[in-house]
Amino acid sequence: MDAITHTVIALASIAGAYYGGRWLLVREARRAFPLTASDELKREMKLMNAIMQRMVQEDHQYTESIKGPQQLDLFAEREHGSH
Repeated sequence: MDAITHTVIALASIAGAYYGGRWLLVREARRAFPLTASDELKREMKLMNAIMQRMVQEDHQYTESIKGPQQLDLFAEREHGSH
């Protein structure tokens, strides 16, 4: 095994361990959060989730209202075919 292959494997292993550990930490925090959050914080979280869901619905409605792909005319002042 050459040095480059060894380096790539080592970096991939380190990155996998780091991000895997971070993912497990976040998962555990999210699992424990509902047990420790106050009622006021839970209410605010529900409100924020409702706002985000509304924004997603509005974005979806907007994208559905657009007919076909949109093309930006970056060089509107230029005639087509001339440089």
